[in-house]
Amino acid sequence: MATHQRQLYLGTERKLVIAIDIGTTFSGVSYALLDPGRVPQIQPVTQFIGQREPRGDSKVPSVVCYSEDGDLVAAGAETDPETNHALADMDDVVRVEW
Repeated sequence: MATHQRQLYLGTERKLVIAIDIGTTFSGVSYALLDPGRVPQIQPVTQFIGQREPRGDSKVPSVVCYSEDGDLVAAGAETDPETNHALADMDDVVRVEW
């Protein structure tokens, strides 16, 4: 079985790379800092806004709440009405999920 070995970043400037995986039930985010002459290390995002505690699998629900006017109200972990009590006070919230 062949393994892929990451190569040195050959660019001349530091860069940030962000990868977003939007799934049907959960989504995740990873990032890497590209430093010239160094091997990039991929880092997972382990906590999101509205999340009670970090999850070991680095995922957040693929859920969006918006108003009837089309304005974003909450996304991901913020869509949990048990932790985001403001959602319970809103009458016109539309919840979108798989």
